[in-house]
Amino acid sequence: MYTHPFDTQFFNVCDKTYCMNRIYPTTLPFNKRVYIPRRTNDHMEAQFTIARTKLRQILGLYIKRQRQNKTDAQQLEIKPACGLQKLIHRTRNGEVICLPTDKSGRMSIDSLPNYIQAMQPHIANTKVTTVQAHEEREKVLNAHMMMWTIVLGPQKRTAKNFQAWNNDIPALYGLRKDHKGFTDPIAGPPTRPVCGANIASNYRISYFLSIIIRPIIRMSPDVCDSTEDLLSRISDCNKTCDLTGCIERLPFIIYNNNNSNNNNNNNNRPSNGNRLTTKERPFRHLLESLWLRHAKSCHTDSI
Repeated sequence: MYTHPFDTQFFNVCDKTYCMNRIYPTTLPFNKRVYIPRRTNDHMEAQFTIARTKLRQILGLYIKRQRQNKTDAQQLEIKPACGLQKLIHRTRNGEVICLPTDKSGRMSIDSLPNYIQAMQPHIANTKVTTVQAHEEREKVLNAHMMMWTIVLGPQKRTAKNFQAWNNDIPALYGLRKDHKGFTDPIAGPPTRPVCGANIASNYRISYFLSIIIRPIIRMSPDVCDSTEDLLSRISDCNKTCDLTGCIERLPFIIYNNNNSNNNNNNNNRPSNGNRLTTKERPFRHLLESLWLRHAKSCHTDSI
């Protein structure tokens, strides 16, 4: 399972304690100031310059080799490349809007009037806000964040970085629900409203709360935080399933229905003491089919 750097930096896994002093201001994505370190002696500065030059040369050589090793199948043909450039040009001019679809992540292309019409149900009854109301909400969020920093006692620069001032209003946009049914091919499927908070006032407090909640969630062994994690756990569960052992532990015997071994089948049939009842016979046929399927898969794997 993927472990976020703050899971070990902010949260101590051994004693299950939080310590905000472990968070450095420069590690925050919204750090306001980056201070250049003081100049060292001439010898160290010369070594830094030589190392930077060598790294740039190695990076340029790597990029050049990667471009040469690309196959023709990975490169776009002339017509798709021209279409992509035309689509980029139309997007920049505001003629069309390109956004990923909801959940599936495909690309959807909308005209501007069609996109505005699809977003009308989400903005029809919204209240008009003002700059003053936005600043009041910003003060409330900063007050909550200030109380958290007083309780946990971080460094002064870290506490200042968690204060949000003069932030923009988060943008509202819509993603097409291509997994939903629709009748009008021009209007398309409905949209899901998404309000991005990466530049909003609640970005810092939500980031802070996430680094508190995330380690607690990861302590649970039954939490899957991604599709890849879920598929991996299903695969591990399938590998640990012993169908042969489960069938052998049943209170009755499952026999093979091969016509070429009638004599052996008669010997393997249940005795009168272990005779199956009428309710157990459908379950017996189900187990027989599972047994035969398991035997065929084992035979295929051995080949």
